[in-house]
Amino acid sequence: MLDHADQIDRIVALWRSVRPDLDPASTEVIGRIVRMEYFITRRVLQDLARYSINVGEFDVLAALRRQGEPYQLSPNQMQEMVLISSGALTNRINRLESAGLVKRTPDQDDRRGVNVSLTEKGFRIIEEAAGHHLAAEAELVEILTPEERKTLADLLKKLLSTQED
Repeated sequence: MLDHADQIDRIVALWRSVRPDLDPASTEVIGRIVRMEYFITRRVLQDLARYSINVGEFDVLAALRRQGEPYQLSPNQMQEMVLISSGALTNRINRLESAGLVKRTPDQDDRRGVNVSLTEKGFRIIEEAAGHHLAAEAELVEILTPEERKTLADLLKKLLSTQED
């Protein structure tokens, strides 16, 4: 399929030459996932810079937007969706609240709790940012056919399923 060597091919070849007793075949997969993560992050950060938000803040805004009206979640619900510690989530919410993108309101069902919701400004930003974000993702995988994308997604899902439980 591809006839040119990439950085991972060179790394694997070097390992095979200096340590023929090791099998670096897994590096052909993991190394490429790590390299793609670098390029994905770089692209996403470029896109999000125009909104003065980072990837973590985008994740919070996107989690709220995906909920539908009233675009509101408790911190516990949000933590399950963005998969970070409660302290890190609190920091993200604080930054977003300071920027006027989210607001905290008392939970009507639990006097000790709060809910976090999008402000109008936050809604406008995530609406635009989500479109750019998905377009950037599509651009990153456009070299693959739809069937290849589906196969890759299925294989990555299989790998993740062993780690996420």
